[in-house]
Amino acid sequence: MGYEDAGKGEPLVLIHGHPFDRSMWREQTSVFGSKYRIIAPDLRGYGESEVLSDKTMLEEFARDIAALLDELKVDEIILCGLSMGGQILFEFYRLYPQRVRALILADTFAQLDDAERKQARYDTAERILSEGMHDYAKEVLPKMIAPQTIREPP
Repeated sequence: MGYEDAGKGEPLVLIHGHPFDRSMWREQTSVFGSKYRIIAPDLRGYGESEVLSDKTMLEEFARDIAALLDELKVDEIILCGLSMGGQILFEFYRLYPQRVRALILADTFAQLDDAERKQARYDTAERILSEGMHDYAKEVLPKMIAPQTIREPP
């Protein structure tokens, strides 16, 4: 699993959303790294992490994060999740409540996907596997990033 481990202090774990990777937390890492130990993993299938199965369930992502924390010898954490990362955060908390000191939820939702939404996610994953990420990114990034940021990246 690819990850960043930077800063000193209380551990703050940042879980990215889809279709991003840990690099989306670069600015937060530089700001909060002076007060917190920032741990930002690449979820399986994203960034530097491998795809380990055809379909990855939220529980598997949560267990991957727990395994990383075990490897880093980190027990109690502040956990932050964006979008899909927030759903993974809820699953992590369900499985390991004793490890979570605080939750930070960003642009996420607590309810499970209905059958239609779940199928749409699987269809998207199949499309990305067969066509690659480039066209998908061109299609969805304008929906996720302000037009000015697209014209003038920071």
